[in-house]
Amino acid sequence: MKITTELKKRKIPIVKIDKSLNKYDDLILFPEKLEKANEMLRKVGLPKQWINISKNNS
Repeated sequence: MKITTELKKRKIPIVKIDKSLNKYDDLILFPEKLEKANEMLRKVGLPKQWINISKNNS
């Protein structure tokens, strides 16, 4: 409990993001896994709770 309150009070981020990783922004690293995930979403779809949230946000 004490740790979470300390984290919330901090002004400086805890994690430093390495800018050299930006070169991977537009690169698909695992095309087989991406295709498998997209196929699964086509067949099964999103859970109802996610569908309701996305409708409320748009």
